[in-house]
Amino acid sequence: MFEGPLQDVIDEFSRLPGIGPKSAQRIALHLLNEESEDIERFQSALGRLQHGVTFCRICHNISQEDVCRICADSNRDKSIICVVEESKDIQVIERTAEYRGRYHVLGGALDPLNGIGPKELNVTPLVQRIGGALPDVALGAKGGGPSL
Repeated sequence: MFEGPLQDVIDEFSRLPGIGPKSAQRIALHLLNEESEDIERFQSALGRLQHGVTFCRICHNISQEDVCRICADSNRDKSIICVVEESKDIQVIERTAEYRGRYHVLGGALDPLNGIGPKELNVTPLVQRIGGALPDVALGAKGGGPSL
C-alpha cells in the first residue's frame, strides 16, 4: 500500500466500475510518470465532464446541448423510438449503422427490491412522447390497482 496522494488516486480509481485495486494502481503509477501537460489535459477533461454534460430534454441521452445530436438530426425517423436502459446502449446500436430512428433512455431498469419503480425512471416522458396517457395507478399511486 502506498501513502499520500498516490494512494488517494489509487483509492479513487478503485471506486470506478470495472477497475479493481491492481488496475487502479497501474493507472495511478502510469499517471505519475506522465508529463505535466498530459495530466493537465486529463484534469481539464474531467472538469468538462462534470460541467459540460447534460441530458437531452427529449430522449434523456447524454448530450452537450439541450437536444442531443440524434434528436436534432432531421434525417432520423421520428415515428420509431427505440427504448433503451442506459445511454451506453445507444452507442452499441449506433455502431451497426442500421437503425435510423430515435431513442428514449429510461435511465435504469425496474428494480422493486431496491426501490426503483417507474417513478424513478424516464417512463412518464416516454409515454408523453408517444402521445399516450399514463394513469396514476401505473406510477404506484395508492388504490391497490395494477402497476407497471
